[in-house]
Amino acid sequence: MKKILLSVILILSICSVPVMSNEVEDDYFDIAANYCVFGNYNSAMEYLDKILTINPNNQRAMDLKKGLTHVISGDKSSFVEGVNPLIKQAMEYKRTGDEQAELRTLVQATQGNNSYLAYYYLGNLYRLKKDYQHALDAYNSSTSARADFAPSYLSSAIVLYETGKYESVINPIDKYLTFNPNDDLAYAIKSRAEFALGNLNSAKANNDKAIEINDCPEYQFDRAKILYKQEQYSDSKELFKKLLPDIQTSKIYEYMGLCDYALKDYINALMDFDKAILLSNNDEYLESRYNEIKQLLEQSEVKSDETTQE
Repeated sequence: MKKILLSVILILSICSVPVMSNEVEDDYFDIAANYCVFGNYNSAMEYLDKILTINPNNQRAMDLKKGLTHVISGDKSSFVEGVNPLIKQAMEYKRTGDEQAELRTLVQATQGNNSYLAYYYLGNLYRLKKDYQHALDAYNSSTSARADFAPSYLSSAIVLYETGKYESVINPIDKYLTFNPNDDLAYAIKSRAEFALGNLNSAKANNDKAIEINDCPEYQFDRAKILYKQEQYSDSKELFKKLLPDIQTSKIYEYMGLCDYALKDYINALMDFDKAILLSNNDEYLESRYNEIKQLLEQSEVKSDETTQE
């Protein structure tokens, strides 16, 4: 769930003055926004330049390009001053590590103009502190203050997912997708929530959309997990193996071991669980499965010896 770093960019795109644009411009803007979310600012700039070549008066593209310039240069907060000076002040406290002053200033900012922004930043602060209930309250206040402020819906859905409230994820993520229908991260979060709820067909459909927009190892890992749950063990194992150059975690070896176990390939399952244990931190479940498979192999060897002696 990564890369929710783009609140500043999304704020610019939503707060800017709306202008008439054609379908090509809108498509290019969506592409630029997606590149922003994943930190590929140079590619985002290229598509903004394409918009401005078509329509030099596209104010939304000009505003976003200006905001990106600040981000690339390291000045991530100066443009906020025009929206609410207290938010700029809070961001400065954040930069210096004065959390109490940041919190106090954001709370004060919620009483003024553009309170939805203050609530959004307040939610981000609470989320970093792992104060999830207050984070959700802040994001809800943000959307109450401005119903079309998309970032708060996405952040709320992510917090709900992280806290295991999978059923509650669907509503805010669907609302977010009405504003940003081409956001791969949103589809990925929805897919993971559906997966956790056991809704595998919906999980796969949303995972397919995420991969169509951005074919990255994280989403392919999600796909491999779905294949495993659908009992397509050979396809799942093959996909996990392809992901090993990009993902070297205990979890990937655990899933590979589970696939081998389901295929009754106990030797490879044992080796996979052995690697998973090495990469884990005293995981009792992995140890238990490892011993279980080891016992199965030992029993198999005993039976084999008995057959040979006969």
